[in-house]
Amino acid sequence: MADELKTDLKLAFKDTGEIDLDWSTDTGAATVSGKDNLVQALTMRLIVYRGHLEQLGHGRYGSRVADLIGEPLDRQNLELLRRYVRQALKEDPRVQEVTSLRVSARPDLPGAVDVRASVRAITGDEVELGLALDLG
Repeated sequence: MADELKTDLKLAFKDTGEIDLDWSTDTGAATVSGKDNLVQALTMRLIVYRGHLEQLGHGRYGSRVADLIGEPLDRQNLELLRRYVRQALKEDPRVQEVTSLRVSARPDLPGAVDVRASVRAITGDEVELGLALDLG
């Protein structure tokens, strides 16, 4: 089952917002497989602006989440953000279905939202995804 969800280089998501390869192993870069790889891939798909990788031949990769940077987090924009997130999640070929999705403004951090999603992978596994996005 893990093969269907693939293996990739593991990324280190730092508190500063930077992302780098995870060099925590003695043999070089770490890898990630299965459900953990799917979570990592979906996270990257959400934070990369759609079209940003066009020069690399991946013009449809990413999401439109960044279109809402600086916009008020009112009910209408939160619904639009939810649709952008759902669309991006469904575009990964390893996602069979988005089974739940919640997007909510963070009261403690103006301009930030929490995204919580569950997807059913092509393997039948339920995969949970959670991340905070700064749209301020």
